[in-house]
Amino acid sequence: MVNAREASVFVSYSHLDDEFRKRFETHMAQLHREGVRTWFDGDITPSAELDPNIRRALKQADIFVALASPNYLASRYCFETEYGFALRKAARKNLYVVVILLRQCQWRHTRMARYKLLPKDAKPIDQWARRGDAWENVVEGIRAVVKQFRLAPLALDAPKKAKVPVPARSTKAKPAKTRPRRVPGSKPAPATTPKPKRSPKPAGRRTRPIKPRGS
Repeated sequence: MVNAREASVFVSYSHLDDEFRKRFETHMAQLHREGVRTWFDGDITPSAELDPNIRRALKQADIFVALASPNYLASRYCFETEYGFALRKAARKNLYVVVILLRQCQWRHTRMARYKLLPKDAKPIDQWARRGDAWENVVEGIRAVVKQFRLAPLALDAPKKAKVPVPARSTKAKPAKTRPRRVPGSKPAPATTPKPKRSPKPAGRRTRPIKPRGS
């Protein structure tokens, strides 16, 4: 597949099931050519805590594949440490979780029941008459998950664009208009009209009228 978005698959398994892991890698050969990269712990010795290399691979993984079996559930490191880390990452929508059922075990009573289970109908691989058909069914299921991953937007933990700050509105309060308080029971004061102003008299000396004599 040209220009396909690379998908990283973390394979979690018990070392007691290493033969199943090898068969899984063999049937994944074509997906490897199509840009799907698988990672497993190899010769790293399990401990109570996550090895730094495993932690880094888990953080970079896009798909988590658990090879479920009685050995896997019995391994505290596989089921509680690795699988527990994957579930926390999946809860943030940053990881796809797939469970491949190798042999029948108590998976229905665990958190595995919440996620995609392969092969079809949750039939363990060791119960198939032709195991090659079981593995091909598994790979087709993985292919569907890879397609879903490639169609999805980029990881949610990618840096988001900074929002442009919006200038805050002025909080300065406008002066409230005051109205005269009215006493209950009182009549409103009558409206008064302004008196017209008198025009000023012309300046000058006053003269009295002259009366005629003998009158």
